[in-house]
Amino acid sequence: MEGRVGSEIKTLVICVDRDNDIGEKAGLKTPIIGREAVFSAATQLALADSEESDINAIFEAVRIYERLRSTEGGGESEVILLAGDKNVGVESDRKIGRELDDVLSQFRADSAILVSDGAGDEWIIPIIQSRVKIDSVRRVVVKQSEPLESTFYVIKRMLEEPKFARTFLPPIGLILFLLAISLLLELSGKAIGLILAFIGIYTLLKGLGRENLLIDLFESVKQSLYSGKISFVTYIVAIVLLLAGTSQGIRGYTKLEPEISERILLSMMYYIKFTIGWYIGAALAPLIGKMMNMLIEREKIVRQWAILFSIIASGVILWGGSECIIWLSKGNYPMGYLTLSLSILGAVILSFIGVKISWYLRSSVIPENEEVEAGIEAEESRVRE
Repeated sequence: MEGRVGSEIKTLVICVDRDNDIGEKAGLKTPIIGREAVFSAATQLALADSEESDINAIFEAVRIYERLRSTEGGGESEVILLAGDKNVGVESDRKIGRELDDVLSQFRADSAILVSDGAGDEWIIPIIQSRVKIDSVRRVVVKQSEPLESTFYVIKRMLEEPKFARTFLPPIGLILFLLAISLLLELSGKAIGLILAFIGIYTLLKGLGRENLLIDLFESVKQSLYSGKISFVTYIVAIVLLLAGTSQGIRGYTKLEPEISERILLSMMYYIKFTIGWYIGAALAPLIGKMMNMLIEREKIVRQWAILFSIIASGVILWGGSECIIWLSKGNYPMGYLTLSLSILGAVILSFIGVKISWYLRSSVIPENEEVEAGIEAEESRVRE
C-alpha cells in the first residue's frame, strides 16, 4: 500500500469493488492506494479472471487519476481501491466504510470521484458522501452488456426485497403452476379462464388495498390445522362449495340459448342465479366453523350472528336482482319487480334479525362483565380491610 502520510490531496479517485472480487479472485487486501498499486491489482485480477467487469472500472479509475494529475498538476489527487465482502449487504458496506476511514486518516481530501462497474456498487454512495464530498460518479460497464446488467441487477434487488417478493411472487408462482397443470391435462382453455379470474380478483383486492385478505385467509387455515380446530374442516368445505358452485355456473351458462349467451349482462345474471347458493354456502362455512370453535371454548358469540345474517341477506338480494333482470328480459315486468321487492324486503328483515340478536347478546355480556369486575373490587376491598 502506497501513500504519503499527512499529505493534503484535493481529489480522491475511489474505485469500489463491493463484492470483493479483488480479494476473492486475486487474493489482494484492501484498501489499495496509489497509481502503481491499483494498476498492479487490476493486472492481477485480469490474470485471475479476464471476464471480470471490475477490471474495466479499476483501469478507468487509473485513467481518471492520470488525467487529473496532468491537468491539475502536483500531488493534488490520488487513486484508491476499496472492497467489501462477497456476501454483499450490511457487512460489506461497513467494511467499505472502515477502509475509507483508514484512507482519510492518511489523506485529507476535499472531494472524491467514484468509479464503479454498475448500479450495484453505487448503493454505497451515501456511505462515501457521509465522509467526503462526491463531485462525480463514473459507471463503467461493457457497452454491449450495460442494459442487460442494469436490468439484471434491478430484478435481483426486487426479488430480494421481502415486501415485493411476498406481494408478487406467490401470484406468479400460482399462475405458472396452473399453466403447467393445464398443459399436462390438455385443459389450457379452462386454465386460462381460471387464471384470468384469479388475476382479476387479485387486481381488484390490490386496488382496494385489501390484498392481505388472501394472506390472512391462508394464515387462518394454517392456524386452524395446527391447533386442530373444526374451522379447518369448514375451510375445506368452503373450497369444495366454491369449486362446485363455479362448475355449476359454467355448466348452466353453456346450456343457455345462443341469443342469451351473447348478451353479456343477461348471461352474468344467469351465472349468478346458478352459483349464488353455492357461494353463500362457501362464505358461511368458515364462519359457522368459527362459531362452533367458540362454543367448544365457551366463548360468547356476539357479532358473528350479525355477519351470518348479513351474508345470507346479501345472497338473497343478489339472487333477487338476477331473477328480476331475467324476468324483465322476458317481458314479464310485474314478476320481475315483485321478485326484486320481495328479495329486498327479505334482505332487510334478515339483516335486522342479525343485528337484534347481536345487540341482545352484547347487552347480556356487558352486565356479566360488570358483575365480575364488581366482585373483584369487593374482594380487593376485603383484603385491604
